[in-house]
Amino acid sequence: MLAVAPVAPAANASSQAPVDPTKRRVIRITAERFLFFPSRITITAGEEVELRITSDDTAHGFRLVGGDVNLVIPKRGKGHATAVVRLQEPGRYRFECSRMCGAGHNFMRGELIVREADGRATP
Repeated sequence: MLAVAPVAPAANASSQAPVDPTKRRVIRITAERFLFFPSRITITAGEEVELRITSDDTAHGFRLVGGDVNLVIPKRGKGHATAVVRLQEPGRYRFECSRMCGAGHNFMRGELIVREADGRATP
């Protein structure tokens, strides 16, 4: 089961990830010139995470393949895009830029790795 809640782009705000383990973890992702950083993210099955995505250059897209997350990431200095994601099934989920951003657009991809709740890796 894939549960996500995309949120509209927000203004730049400086905040830390919550210390309380009962709250969602914030994962910051930067999009820039045909890559996402980090491009490989590991979470635990059932964990609710907030993906906070900014661009260091032009506007980009962020699409979680097989899910209903498809966001526009505003260009540098114009805020960020946010999606709240909770993936129940362990596995590997690909994400990619969904907005044509230049000659290297097709290489702009990453992977969200969901581990078993006991920490075991998935194939």
